[in-house]
Amino acid sequence: MNRGSGLNGNSSNAIFLTLVKLVTMAMGLVTTRLLSQYLTTYDYGTYSQVLLVSSTLCSFTILGMMDGVNYFYCGESNIERREAYVSTIYSLQCIASAVGALAIMGLEGTICSMMRNEGLRPLLIFSAVMPFFQNILSITQVLILSVGKARLLAIRNFVVSLFRTIIVLVVVLRNHNVFTILSLTMLLDIAQIVFFYITLMHEGCYIRLEKSDFSLVPQILHYTVPMAVFVMLNTLNRDCDKYIISVLTDTDTMAVYANAAKILPFDIIQTSFITVLLPQITRMISESKQMEVVSLYRRFLEISYISTGVMAGAALAVAPQLMQLLYTEKYLSGVWIFRIYILVDLMRFASATLLLSASGKTKTLMWISVGSVVANLLLNLCLFKPFGIVGPALATLFTTTATGVIILHFGAEALGTSAIEFFDSKYLASFTIQALLAFCVSALVTYVLTSLQVFYVMSIPISVAIYVAIMCPKNVHRFLDDLHLIEHVEH
Repeated sequence: MNRGSGLNGNSSNAIFLTLVKLVTMAMGLVTTRLLSQYLTTYDYGTYSQVLLVSSTLCSFTILGMMDGVNYFYCGESNIERREAYVSTIYSLQCIASAVGALAIMGLEGTICSMMRNEGLRPLLIFSAVMPFFQNILSITQVLILSVGKARLLAIRNFVVSLFRTIIVLVVVLRNHNVFTILSLTMLLDIAQIVFFYITLMHEGCYIRLEKSDFSLVPQILHYTVPMAVFVMLNTLNRDCDKYIISVLTDTDTMAVYANAAKILPFDIIQTSFITVLLPQITRMISESKQMEVVSLYRRFLEISYISTGVMAGAALAVAPQLMQLLYTEKYLSGVWIFRIYILVDLMRFASATLLLSASGKTKTLMWISVGSVVANLLLNLCLFKPFGIVGPALATLFTTTATGVIILHFGAEALGTSAIEFFDSKYLASFTIQALLAFCVSALVTYVLTSLQVFYVMSIPISVAIYVAIMCPKNVHRFLDDLHLIEHVEH
């Protein structure tokens, strides 16, 4: 195998997506830092509650339409019928979003009472309306990809992230007003929709609601509803602990928890590979190439836990300093939640639904999600009393780990093998021991530097460099071998 030939296909596409996501996520972290620094914990907690309700409504009203618009647009060759499908999907989304918005406004008093925050009342209009724009954007992005404008979408992601950062910077420096931030963010969403609409028209893809054909609704929903349930349950599972914190504590505590529990981009390489490998694995399964799929998935998992383990382990060793860097010292009371969520992010590598999605096991995914949500809710309630606000974070860690094991089991079963075949046990054990050693050394160095009162902006890179220096010599070669073996499987 010639390493000098460079990477093509799967690996290069995944690396390109990773680089784009890294830039946009970095700007997202800068935005969070600005909000954390310049808003009071009460204002930031209220802002987090608005986004929490908005996120839940998005998951309830998207109705699997992202998958649906891709399926019906790419699968229909007749131009007029394709336009009818697309227009009907957009009409359904408008109706669902309108019903959801009315429900939020009708439950305004209940939501404010449940979250014990009357300051939330004037801002709930954003929780009601923003999901419409966000869902339309999500669906339209799929169409942009379907007409071959992936590069344009990547550039757009960068520009939008830049504008979001500028908006937050200007507002927090001038008046610290959450209403203004949300208003300008919504205007940015509207501008994106207009831009995408013009782009699609230039590509010959028209969205005209008057072309909707509601006789197509049963066929559309038959395809989209299973994915809609899966997305909704996943969102509820992800946000379950935040609702518990909002209901059982106060807005300031919610602010601390929201930041401490924020998902960091440790799995960015994994998610990029999922994007590019899903079509290939789907094709290989349809061609009954189970052994090749096992080999490919084994390499994918190895790439995932090497990359995630190195990044998450380094972050864990400098957790208090990193939290101070990302969110300011106002949020340091949530450092144990932050540590637990680093472990949650680390365990997500096992929860990739790649095999089950490619095998068409959507019902299995749905039932796994149902069990995960129920277990997470019960554990949240049971662990809150003995452990306080750390309890819901522990519940999330337990359910994430258990869900990952179950998904691996059923993914292996779909291929007629066992989950143990997805791992090189000796290498995994060696990697784990090495990561623990690197963590101990890096954490000790961090402790010494902190005792010497070295500024955290200086101590973080020193400790992280030591962690990486211990981990890289052996594992970087394995990582590169996996990248090239994935290329070999492809060709």
